[in-house]
Amino acid sequence: MNKKLVILIVDQNPEQIQELSKLFLDHSYDLTLAKNGEQALEIIHSNPPDLIVMERVLPDMDSIILCRQIKQQELSKEIPILFVSAISNIQDKLQAFKAGCVDYVTKPFIPLELLARINVHIEILYGLKLLENRAVTDELTGLFNRRFAYETLAKNIEISKRNQQSFVVCYIDIDNLKIINDTYGHAEGDVLIKTAVESFKKVVRLSDYLFRIGGDEFLFVLPKAKIENSHQLVKRLRQELNHKKIQGIPIDFSYGFSEYHPNDNLTPEELVKIADFRMYQIKIRKKAAKNG
Repeated sequence: MNKKLVILIVDQNPEQIQELSKLFLDHSYDLTLAKNGEQALEIIHSNPPDLIVMERVLPDMDSIILCRQIKQQELSKEIPILFVSAISNIQDKLQAFKAGCVDYVTKPFIPLELLARINVHIEILYGLKLLENRAVTDELTGLFNRRFAYETLAKNIEISKRNQQSFVVCYIDIDNLKIINDTYGHAEGDVLIKTAVESFKKVVRLSDYLFRIGGDEFLFVLPKAKIENSHQLVKRLRQELNHKKIQGIPIDFSYGFSEYHPNDNLTPEELVKIADFRMYQIKIRKKAAKNG
């Protein structure tokens, strides 16, 4: 965790705000402040914090309802919420936990205990995010993996139907990986893959997705695109890889496209299969031309 973590304090009591602010700032947290539920929702929507410390009693709404609203929103559902309250009855605590809070600290609280609780919840959140990232990331390249590729395709199909816009899938297979692995070892094969990925990253748009779905196989998902315009991607990739070699062997690739239209009933698996088949046809033609 290199950047400072941000805590949102939702409270209208100046004395408690001052006490919490000093505690958190002294321990290297950044702060944002909201005096009521409406302000809190605005801040969460525009700049989501890493954790929320919320007073149980707010001037404009029941904080239990606010907690439930935060947890129902996709943008903020994973943010830990910790209540600070003078209300100590068990029924109120159970309602808060049922609404989605992770902790409930009664006043008067011990500052270092509150800080320790916050640190625990931050570490749990960080650990969960790390595990989640590893589950969808290719270890060698840092790209998203096959599993996340199919999840992304499913989401793009929904978006395509909703917005009536097509999108394109490009399947790429790097040439000569097996030859390099067998002749020079897998370390050189990894260099080939990493070199290709560096070039891929230079040409994709910010809105595009890039996945490694196999040893030498990659998938591009190009939102709001059509096949006739997507051949420029291949041209840019070849220009970027031009003259790059591994052990004297030029880096090249075969590719195939598929396109999803809003009225299609294709599944993610079918989209990939079509692009893969077209890539394989190009690969066969290249081998035939090479063999004369």
